[in-house]
Amino acid sequence: MLKVSQYNCDLFSRRYLDCMLPKSHILLDIKKLVNFSFVTEEVKDLYSDTGRGSIDPTRMFKMLFLMFFSNIPSERDLVEQVQVNVLYRYFCDINLDEAIPDHSTFTVFRQRLGKERFKRLFNRVLEQCIEYNLVDGSHISFDATVVKADAAMPNSKRTKKEVFADADKIIEKSFDDTPTQKTARGNRELLLSKSDPDARWTRRPGEKAVLGYNTHVSTDSKEKIITNVDVTPANIPGHDKMIPLIDEQINNHNLKIKEISADSEYGAGHIREDLEKRFITGYIPLYKDRGNKHRIGMFGYEDFTYDKERDSVTCPNGKTMYFMKHKENSERSARVYRSRKRDCKICPYLSKCTTSKNSCRTFEVNDYYDVIKRAELLNKTPRYKEAAKIRILATEPKFAEAKRYHGLHRFRYRGIIQVSIQAILTAICINIKRLARVVMARLRVPVFNEALAYR
Repeated sequence: MLKVSQYNCDLFSRRYLDCMLPKSHILLDIKKLVNFSFVTEEVKDLYSDTGRGSIDPTRMFKMLFLMFFSNIPSERDLVEQVQVNVLYRYFCDINLDEAIPDHSTFTVFRQRLGKERFKRLFNRVLEQCIEYNLVDGSHISFDATVVKADAAMPNSKRTKKEVFADADKIIEKSFDDTPTQKTARGNRELLLSKSDPDARWTRRPGEKAVLGYNTHVSTDSKEKIITNVDVTPANIPGHDKMIPLIDEQINNHNLKIKEISADSEYGAGHIREDLEKRFITGYIPLYKDRGNKHRIGMFGYEDFTYDKERDSVTCPNGKTMYFMKHKENSERSARVYRSRKRDCKICPYLSKCTTSKNSCRTFEVNDYYDVIKRAELLNKTPRYKEAAKIRILATEPKFAEAKRYHGLHRFRYRGIIQVSIQAILTAICINIKRLARVVMARLRVPVFNEALAYR
């Protein structure tokens, strides 16, 4: 049965709190500015009307908030710190003589609410940010970061001696249910973790492979408030989540999004087309190679001419390339054209065009050619450079803050649902912290101006 506790301080406790609480602290500002009553409103349907009274869900949420806000490593440590920390007790509305909930209660609470319910709580916090005029919505920045999973990295490298010495285990292993993941080319399979089978491998250029998840975040440009957050396995590209995140913000908060900025990971042609359909200007870099990789000193994309009406490509030597096939993968879909061998053999620019043994050059034309051409013109405007700076100053520092101060350098939970909850709670902490700092700074400005006027 849902039970809402009332915080009643006796005279002795009040006097003790007056002596022990700091004169100024961000948690005191948060307690003053943020109304947490929305927690009970959002979760009351999960509790029965009869039976033993529950622990106040607002208290539970506040304690979870403290765990991520202060980067407390576990629920056990959280219980120990709230037990002895007067400020934490006061923030969570727990009297000095009241018992702290058992650490196992937080696991039940997280599982009961689930990802969707925590997402609702995130939206309620965002609504308060909008009420304090911290969100404009006209320009939204998108970015994603890879967060390591709480799982050991499976090791698939074995020497010949180890294989023969451990033959029985190898045979047993070949018949077990160890999950695997195919590589991007599909030519081999990678072992996944049994403890967290939802985590996936990914590798950035010049870095080691990482087993983890992609955390996608959108940030408003006005006061750097996070407007949406989601988590996917690490092998899911960022552009798959952009449009759903935009629609969610528009539907839930009626944000009038006019511009978005993101890195080239979100630059797929169908994403640009979807943004145009929503009348949103997308400042997104183009793929550097656009499917046509070339070395320094060789002919590049701009040296070839595509005629859409004739559906043909002309090479730098003026020869027509013929259509070979249609190529489609997770990143792009394109028409592939190829030069004729008889033209390339006598071409004076062959050494600058291709190093292929077949003496033929291929050229890809994106299916969203018109959209890409409009993006090329847009990316040459001064506003494009301004939008790139906004993204660097708005979204990327949020990842640094989340990893350095709130423990998001590595997930503490396992499974896509639980890691999503951690990412949502981290975003809630960052937004509430930003709300408290900005609003309190606004409240102090008139006092400062009056002091200057008096002097």
